[in-house]
Amino acid sequence: MSGRLPDRVRAALGVPSRVAERLDAYPPAVAALAVALAAGVFAVGLVVAAQAGLAMAVTSGAQPVAHTSTVPMDVQASQWQNAPSRTVSLYEQQMALPYGGGSVGEVDVAAMTNDTHVGFRLSWDDPTRDTGLAKPNDYSDAAAVMLRTGDRPPITMGGTGKPVDIWYWRASWQYSNNTGASAGDMYNYPHPDNETRPGTAAGNPLSHAAYDRYAQNYYAKGFGSLSNASAQNVVANAERTDEGWQVVFVRERSTEGQYDAAFGTDEPVYLAWAVWNGSAGEVNGKKSVSLQFTKLTSDGSQLVAADSGPGGDATPTPTADSNTSTTSGQGDGLLGGDFGSYVVLLLVATGLAWLYSYRKFDGEP
Repeated sequence: MSGRLPDRVRAALGVPSRVAERLDAYPPAVAALAVALAAGVFAVGLVVAAQAGLAMAVTSGAQPVAHTSTVPMDVQASQWQNAPSRTVSLYEQQMALPYGGGSVGEVDVAAMTNDTHVGFRLSWDDPTRDTGLAKPNDYSDAAAVMLRTGDRPPITMGGTGKPVDIWYWRASWQYSNNTGASAGDMYNYPHPDNETRPGTAAGNPLSHAAYDRYAQNYYAKGFGSLSNASAQNVVANAERTDEGWQVVFVRERSTEGQYDAAFGTDEPVYLAWAVWNGSAGEVNGKKSVSLQFTKLTSDGSQLVAADSGPGGDATPTPTADSNTSTTSGQGDGLLGGDFGSYVVLLLVATGLAWLYSYRKFDGEP
């Protein structure tokens, strides 16, 4: 059977007889390569479909939004205590290198708005208080909200033509001022007269010895493209609880930042969440992330949750609190993949399929 497509391979791959006859005319190595490429593409397609199915299956629900006269920065303010919240499942980041995270399984999210501001409070369990960066392998607890107004971006921190706005809080910014374990001590360079801090001298927002703002506003157009926004208009405040952390992000509804998410327009706002646990070695891409977007809509004054399923946006239904609205629909989700990872997977699958097919074509058992 050397040089011909084995009947078992033909049946397993479902190769049409006309295609099989053409393959039989080529040397075994060439025919095996054609079969292997088809098998590799099929394998990558299965992985992509499985990832997308996972994202759609494991997350659902609607985000309640409270309407109040003020949006407080105090995480224990009565408005936050009385605001309804939604529990969002978080998962290990497996979309781009460096993979990892997943030590935080869920985060409770409360949303609040008034005529001028919008805020989100994130609450999650974390048994360790990681606030210092005084030495290598020290990582800070942190949290982030990813937002985009308009059409839905890729979940992979946006993409070309679909930039996202990211609000980021880090425990070391807020608490290292009180502990003396600032990031500035970690990045000192010895000098005969004193110590130099090139990051601080260059104005790097991550190299300050102390901070009076505990949030940063970032933009991104995909993994590896994070940049500091010129408009630093987001404020954050956190409090350590018996169980973990509570962090409040607040910003004006409308701003003039280039890619800032805008609230108070007729366009929807897409939201996703991320949490880092420093003691678990979570930093940069190693984090716990939501795999599905929460979609909010606005009529210009009222911010509400909205169903993004096939039936379109759901109509808000009043709850027992007349100042709060929610919906019964699901969130909007899509798990994007890192292109480089798919290329590697394709090459590996193709290589293994070629080795198997070549042996079969060449008559080996």
